[in-house]
Amino acid sequence: MRLLAAPNLSPWRDFDRMIGASAGPPAWTPDFDIAETDSAFIVRADLPGVTQKDLEIRVDQGVLSVKGRRPAEPAGDAARFSRRERPVGTFARRFRIPDSVDADGVKAAYANGVLELTLPKQPEEAARLIPVN
Repeated sequence: MRLLAAPNLSPWRDFDRMIGASAGPPAWTPDFDIAETDSAFIVRADLPGVTQKDLEIRVDQGVLSVKGRRPAEPAGDAARFSRRERPVGTFARRFRIPDSVDADGVKAAYANGVLELTLPKQPEEAARLIPVN
């Protein structure tokens, strides 16, 4: 089974945006790579400028949630930007994960601005033949 992106899991998300709730939409959306091996799914994202303390990763009811924040760099008194393209602020991504993932075994590593999540697969149970009496 493939790991599928599920961007709008909550029907209230768009509603909050329409009424101007303070949560609002994320400031930026980092890209994620998802690979599958025989024993696990590997999820990677480049998050330069985000610190470990600014990351929140959860697995709940078959959904992997990754939230974080990249702070704006302080501008000096004389700094005037002629172009500013690097996004700052909060981000949030959610992915529906297959039932084969062992949610208790998920591991996260963060080094050099790269987040790597390992979602191990549960061992497959052998099919059992049920006799009919």
